[in-house]
Amino acid sequence: MRNTLLALFFFCLGAILWAQNTDNKGNKTTFKFGGYIKADFINSIYNNGDVGKDSPLKDIHLPGQIPVGSSDENFNLDFHVKESRFNFDVKTTLLGEDIHGFVEVDFLLSAQGNERVSNSFAPRLRHFYFEWGNLLIGQTWSTFMIVVVPDDLDFSGAAEGLVFNRQVQIRYTYNNWQFSIENPETTLMGFKDPAIVETEKEVIPDVVIRRNITLSRGFLGVSFLNRVLSGKTVDKDEVKTKYVLGLSAGGKIFIGNRGSDLRFMTTYGTGLGRYTALGFVAGGVIDENENIHGIQSLNGYIAYNHFWKPKRWSSSVNVSVYKAFNDLTLVGEQANDNAYSLSANIKYTPAPELMFGVELMHGYRGLANNSINGSFNRLQVSAKYSFGYNNTITNEKR
Repeated sequence: MRNTLLALFFFCLGAILWAQNTDNKGNKTTFKFGGYIKADFINSIYNNGDVGKDSPLKDIHLPGQIPVGSSDENFNLDFHVKESRFNFDVKTTLLGEDIHGFVEVDFLLSAQGNERVSNSFAPRLRHFYFEWGNLLIGQTWSTFMIVVVPDDLDFSGAAEGLVFNRQVQIRYTYNNWQFSIENPETTLMGFKDPAIVETEKEVIPDVVIRRNITLSRGFLGVSFLNRVLSGKTVDKDEVKTKYVLGLSAGGKIFIGNRGSDLRFMTTYGTGLGRYTALGFVAGGVIDENENIHGIQSLNGYIAYNHFWKPKRWSSSVNVSVYKAFNDLTLVGEQANDNAYSLSANIKYTPAPELMFGVELMHGYRGLANNSINGSFNRLQVSAKYSFGYNNTITNEKR
């Protein structure tokens, strides 16, 4: 029922805009619809235990979900189309400024659905925002995230090395500078307790400043994050806070004359938590007196995407790493500490809208107790058909 209503909404909205492509003030309204269909066929070998039947690791690479412990090899085969997505884009003029609205959904990480009969999974909101002049309001990529990722078949790819976050924000762009205030959400661990929880009290929004740099053969981005970790004490119901900072840089450099490129990102800071490595560690940890201590971390990746002859064949290879600098006097031995992954693929694109690919991946996860770790190996085969319009919004991989 929910899927039917969602499809009906987009159909009706499109029909209205088509019928009224010029408003009563003479402003022309344009709209676009697009997305892609992607099927993934995944074979995984978990070297240190099995994953639960509902684990997202079955669908995408999620470092914090890799089983750890004694050697216990388990094989798992999964087919899904959850990464498939569709979007709607509308643009017109309002008070002398261009205004642009965008909504996109996919089906990953759905809490509703199963594979028993119909494989019915609920849609998931990705983006929903509008841009008016230099102002952006709504949910989209965090300004702290330099939107450049490896050309992997796996949705999250080099997850350990990425800043990866979508959230509600207010962003202002001035030339190559961007300034935003964004949704604050603190994740903490208790004293010697590896469980990561979201706190119920936030104090001020996260603040981001970013500088984009255009190069003759690529681009760079540098972003700065200032945030406050916060949480209530158990006994006194007092709000404790901790100021933390982060710095990230990334970019893409084109190599040769066939479109090959080098992509990279590195991030360092304290209390970054949910911004990096898909929330591999918490933003902070609480000591015996219920004071908050930010967790320092360093992560990054480097990837090379190469176009062969003929150009419809291409390959991507990357290495991605993450390291948390845990204080073992505060953090439990079962807390996540480090992770890395390696992947390589080959892709065949007989037409710009159509892609087939094969990818190999190895992932590793280590805990604060250095003797506890785990790894997995994965073979993934994917097929993808992009439809509708073809621009940087529709085909933006993440």
